[in-house]
Amino acid sequence: MRISINQASKDFNISRNTLYKHIKQGKLSRDSDGKVDVSDLVKLYSKHANSTQQSTTVNTTEVAQIEQLQQENTQLKQLLAVNEMLINQLQQQVQDLKQDKENLFAQINQKRIDSKDTKKGIFNRLFG
Repeated sequence: MRISINQASKDFNISRNTLYKHIKQGKLSRDSDGKVDVSDLVKLYSKHANSTQQSTTVNTTEVAQIEQLQQENTQLKQLLAVNEMLINQLQQQVQDLKQDKENLFAQINQKRIDSKDTKKGIFNRLFG
């Protein structure tokens, strides 16, 4: 999980200047959005996180749980996308089967008509 420098400063009771200093020293890293990883913050400042009641209590177990939930969320989104694809395929197959059914009924009706015409022709030939 990643949070902004301002949020990290509040949550861990560390000044923004200290955070920027540690980023410059390589103790912390920021992503392209300027956010820092909570697990890195916990490693560096866990004692500060628990020193004030106003700061958010963050520990490595919670961070690990959050990361696991994020992974599960990503996997569930992927499964949902696959299921939606399968549903679309099944809907298309149902449409195709309905069309096939209509075509078969049309062929059967045509055969019935042709059969009646053939029977009348023979009857008329014999008795006509």
